Amino acid sequence: MTGRHPRVKTEPIFTNVVFILLALVFLTGCGQGLSDATKTQAKAVKQDLESTRDFIEAQKKKYAGLSTSPDFSAMAEYAAREKWGRAFADAGATLARAQDLYDKGLNVTIKQDKPEGDVQALAQIKQVNSIIRDAKDQAKAPLERVSRITAAMNRTQAMERSALESADTILSKVQGLEQEPVAKAKEQFPASEAKITARFAPFVKMADDTKINTDIVKTQYKAHTEGPADYAAFVTAADAIEEAKVTLSREAPKFEKDLDQLYQSYTKILEDMKVDYFVNIYRESWDERSDFYNPRIFAYTVQVSPAVFQALTQSEAESIAELKSGGKGMNIRVTPGLESAFKALNLDLAAGWPDSRHNAATFYLESTQLKHFHKYLKEENGETSETGWEAVNASFYEQNMDNLGMAILSKPYGEFEPDPQAAPPGMAYVGNPEYGEWKKDENGNNFWSWYGKYAFFSNLFFFPPHYYSYGSWNRWHSDYRYKKPYYGQSQTGYTFGTRGSTMNQSPRYQNSTFSKTGGFKTASASVRGGASGLRGGGPKSNGK
Repeated sequence: MTGRHPRVKTEPIFTNVVFILLALVFLTGCGQGLSDATKTQAKAVKQDLESTRDFIEAQKKKYAGLSTSPDFSAMAEYAAREKWGRAFADAGATLARAQDLYDKGLNVTIKQDKPEGDVQALAQIKQVNSIIRDAKDQAKAPLERVSRITAAMNRTQAMERSALESADTILSKVQGLEQEPVAKAKEQFPASEAKITARFAPFVKMADDTKINTDIVKTQYKAHTEGPADYAAFVTAADAIEEAKVTLSREAPKFEKDLDQLYQSYTKILEDMKVDYFVNIYRESWDERSDFYNPRIFAYTVQVSPAVFQALTQSEAESIAELKSGGKGMNIRVTPGLESAFKALNLDLAAGWPDSRHNAATFYLESTQLKHFHKYLKEENGETSETGWEAVNASFYEQNMDNLGMAILSKPYGEFEPDPQAAPPGMAYVGNPEYGEWKKDENGNNFWSWYGKYAFFSNLFFFPPHYYSYGSWNRWHSDYRYKKPYYGQSQTGYTFGTRGSTMNQSPRYQNSTFSKTGGFKTASASVRGGASGLRGGGPKSNGK
């Protein structure tokens, strides 16, 4: 196939240009390898390892100087009991572990310098940095401990008063939670009592620990007023109370919000999904008569159909089309096999034309972009509403490919919001007397009969209306709930979901964008690797 432009008499000049460009490409890495940001962070890790080694040594020297001073005699008992002198050896061992992870992990990834190593390198950087922080904390601990105990000796009364006030706040708040929202939730939702108790357990432990620490603070403060006290025990208990107060102020609102969930009921049903396909077409133009290679790039971003997207990304051709000057102006030559795709692009060939002297051009596929969307039907306390198209990431779209018409999130009354597990719409509500009751059909089989405002679950995606049998519900409840998606698999295949027989017979499904655009066939060309043949650019190797 003809390249973007033929050779001309200035080949030596162009050859020199190519060598210069190749040298620049070599020096800059042509975008290959780890990103500059990752390399910068990795370099900082190496520097931090060295500086932390010096920091540990400096802390050790400070402590050695302090421990030999007369003022340290009041601390000697605590230093021996808590083994402060070992902290620096421990910090050194921790830092050695960080160095080992750097040498055998991060540094290897850096030397390999592959673009796909970016994610691994960032994870290694995070891990090494975390261990470095641990080493620093270990090295700082003895001097920080000296500072806190000294403060306890000098400000004993103020610390005692603050700790006792904080303890009162903690105990009062925990008691208030237990007597009001917790008690109310257990009474209203007895089936969830064990789960409520489990979520409240950390606050009960916090209260119990606070009582123990309060006794220590009171005991040591009394000892302080009468003579020597164990100031290490005093400050440890006082600090634990203050930390618990901070934790309570952060976690209590979250817990109360969780309890509020029990009084709500909501379902999120995947009603439709689609992928929008975009291609970035580059037009590279130049002057065929020039002694110098003077290209200009113009970019088109075009939304295309799945068929056009597939044709362009699966083509092995270097270019889509070429413009050449002819006797009557510019002539377009489209690559065989891409005629329909090029026509569908509907490009304005003259848009952004850089120079009237440019008399040749090549059009090629530079890159692609996929945008993924979901549309949901939401139910909240029996009221339904539809969303517009909501953008989702490709991974989430892929995870839910089988879940059209399924509830991807269900939260019944009296339950905490579970981890999402796809199930047929309303299945999570079956068996709960808030929503309906079991009845028998003419054959004596149990089926779930919905109360009025929840009856829409029977005909939402089903035609004719579908009622859940006791056997189907019991299988989901026993083997699938909170574990894995349930599609009602039978001998002939799935019953529910994108591939389900019930869904495929549904008028609502037949009118969905997903169905009209080819469903799994379209998705296969996009999400599931349809663009894998894309080479990432045009015929850039065929220079002038």
